[in-house]
Amino acid sequence: MHPGSLSLDAFLNRRSADRRLARLTHDIVLPEARGLEFGPGTNPTPLPEGLSVAYVDHAAAPPDAPPGTAPVDHVWAGSGPLAAVLDRTGHDFAIAAQVAQYVPNLLGWFRGIHAVLRPGGVLNLSLPDRRFMFDVARRESTIAELVEADLLAYARPSPRQVFAHTYEARAVEPAAIWAGEDPAGAPRLCGEAALALARLRATEALDPERTLDCHCWVFTPLSFLDVIEEAVRLGLFPFVFNQIAGTEPGGFEFFVSMRRDAEEDPDALRGLQTGAIGHLRGILERQRRTARLLAGA
Repeated sequence: MHPGSLSLDAFLNRRSADRRLARLTHDIVLPEARGLEFGPGTNPTPLPEGLSVAYVDHAAAPPDAPPGTAPVDHVWAGSGPLAAVLDRTGHDFAIAAQVAQYVPNLLGWFRGIHAVLRPGGVLNLSLPDRRFMFDVARRESTIAELVEADLLAYARPSPRQVFAHTYEARAVEPAAIWAGEDPAGAPRLCGEAALALARLRATEALDPERTLDCHCWVFTPLSFLDVIEEAVRLGLFPFVFNQIAGTEPGGFEFFVSMRRDAEEDPDALRGLQTGAIGHLRGILERQRRTARLLAGA
């Protein structure tokens, strides 16, 4: 039984009242399914007893891990085949809450997860919306950066990724931004020494014995759709989107659900992918226009 296991009735009651849980478990088959959760830390997703889940992280849990830390069943850096470290494939679902931004090779990570899901299997994830947290001053990630990380098969953050994270992060809370505080005036998270510290951390990133966590990727819901659409056009993204949920007032994260489609013809699959992205982009743009109208009312 996995940590936080609930009875099916308790899970359904909780999910009906918790939109975050509902989005992270979207389209997961009940009452029985087998899946993976990435980087659960001390906050694994609550799941019902009929679901079997294995936990995957970039490193084994340290001996001094905080109480309640989920066990790491499989270690995977996110680059290279995930199937090579698992005891089986054909999983029904995968969950990754606030994980993908830390993955050095995002396209390779998606590809690895896709390969171990069954046709129809889903990946549900959440990502920080840079507009409402400490990445607010950073520019959004580009397809060039994703392709570079994939071609070089990053298994650890690059010096550039570490430098940008260290130097550009701002000391600002989501609540303050939503309350109207101008994040441009927020101090750097690392203070006046941010520039020198960024250079030091970038140098340390070259040491294979050092493990440095950083936000390798920076998105808004719309910029994520845009860069993934470019990856689709290059044949570098294998999933079909199911839904996207934009960042709610007061929050800092958005949610994406995607599936491994049964369609195997590349052209037909690309049509499904681009059609889904166009549909979801339209939803987000309508929501943005509505929010602007309400703000001006």
